[in-house]
Amino acid sequence: MNDTVMVGVDGSPSSLAAVDVAAREARLRGASLRIVHAFSRPADLDPMIHGVLAQAEQRAAELMPGLEVSRTVASGDTLTVLQSESRHSVLAVMGGRGRNRFGDLLLGSTVVQLAAHAHCPVMAVRGRPEPRGPVLLAVDGSPAGAPA
Repeated sequence: MNDTVMVGVDGSPSSLAAVDVAAREARLRGASLRIVHAFSRPADLDPMIHGVLAQAEQRAAELMPGLEVSRTVASGDTLTVLQSESRHSVLAVMGGRGRNRFGDLLLGSTVVQLAAHAHCPVMAVRGRPEPRGPVLLAVDGSPAGAPA
């Protein structure tokens, strides 16, 4: 099993908050952090995206100095890219609300769809992420859910 926590970023405040949570989770697990951004059109890959990735990487480094951090930028449907990246992760972290290509339309369905199709556990970060507080854990009674 790969010891990597993946976080999806799109530049939204929610995705940057998810970076903070993902960095903490990576440190707690002794894992590295991989910051992932998916783009569907070549025009989407512009200097702003690299700025978003640099900002996310800097946040993680400031919060958890010494944490191994890498970036992945991939062309394709966001869900498809994140699902593929989840194959190599112990945890996927996503903000509860992100932006689509029009910038201001809020999305919540990506994290819901990822939770249904990921190859690792998915953590949705909503509201104000705090390092402590209530945690909701859903299990289905199957042997696969027993470790939860």
